[in-house]
Amino acid sequence: MLHRIQHDRASYRELIELLYNETSPEDSNFLRYNYAPHIVKIITYGHAQKTQPAFSVIIPTYNRCDLLLNTLNAIAGQKSISQNKPEVIVVDNYSEDKTEEGVAKFANFQEALHVIYIKLKKNYGGDFARNIGVLHSRGSLLVFTDDDCIVPPNWLSEFKRELDADPKIAGVGGFKIPRSTRERLDIYHRFVMWRHFLLPHERTKSPSIFYNRCGSLNANVCYRKSIFEKIGGFNVYFRHIGSRELKVRLHRSGAILLYEPRMVEHFAYFSFADYVRKLLIQGWDRYLLHVLHPEVELSSSFGHLLKRSGRDILVVFSGRNTMPFFNGSLPDKIGFSFISIITSLFLWSGKYWIPLKILVPKNRGDDNLLPIEE
Repeated sequence: MLHRIQHDRASYRELIELLYNETSPEDSNFLRYNYAPHIVKIITYGHAQKTQPAFSVIIPTYNRCDLLLNTLNAIAGQKSISQNKPEVIVVDNYSEDKTEEGVAKFANFQEALHVIYIKLKKNYGGDFARNIGVLHSRGSLLVFTDDDCIVPPNWLSEFKRELDADPKIAGVGGFKIPRSTRERLDIYHRFVMWRHFLLPHERTKSPSIFYNRCGSLNANVCYRKSIFEKIGGFNVYFRHIGSRELKVRLHRSGAILLYEPRMVEHFAYFSFADYVRKLLIQGWDRYLLHVLHPEVELSSSFGHLLKRSGRDILVVFSGRNTMPFFNGSLPDKIGFSFISIITSLFLWSGKYWIPLKILVPKNRGDDNLLPIEE
């Protein structure tokens, strides 16, 4: 199989059978998946709404109790939206901290807010959790954010305003601004965001998947539930870029997306090990996306990735010192150049590292579904 991967001959079906010991749905409808065996408990807080809520805010979480509470408080403090309009669905990928207790305290304090807490058997990943949240939702608008994000006060009202203004729009999305959980932003986080802001973030309703950033990440996006269900939900075989695969299917369906450069705050800190691990998983995701949608994602050959690093280094040393997250100092120039090279190295390595990790027998779980732990 590694030989077939090396020569770009493996099929999507073969890869899924290799990694997950199951067959991918032929119609790409992951909302028909049987998620029930993977749910430990479901707890509902607050008074059940007599009318359908406008929003279902879905938040996957894993071992981030303190950050999650900040996210929940930001949602509870939304302006121009009454508290009985949204329901909040927290899907817990078997956190080992005090997440369950924290959600209970929050929900009991916010009695007017309908909160659903779902705990899973283990960490199946964000998109797996999001699909479960969708299946337990009642809102006509599905809103996604992450457990390490703080949303702006008019977040929900702006989503609704945009969607009400144009019924043809299937979804509205924004982006994020990084904030550190420590004294200052780490260089890996700054590098990632610098790349994202090399091109301007402008309001866009283009049907092109390449020039419309809406849905590029799941920390700040809202979809009409009817469209999301028709598309079939998130592809659970992707760990970090499932939003991009969903965008491909939305684009093919003719759905119109609106990118509005409204930002949420993303609180994180990357160590070198954290960054490398994310790159390896993203490298596999990118290869899987290439196999599934080769017209969208080019093959991630080492040469192609190194060319991208070369372009990064040229920009770094070009004297454009006013760019976001880059201060133009010599340490930043050296650091960004080094990180760009290792980014290419580990993205390329990911398509080999993940299969090797899965093929080692001790890494297989007792159930074969999604054995790649986050």
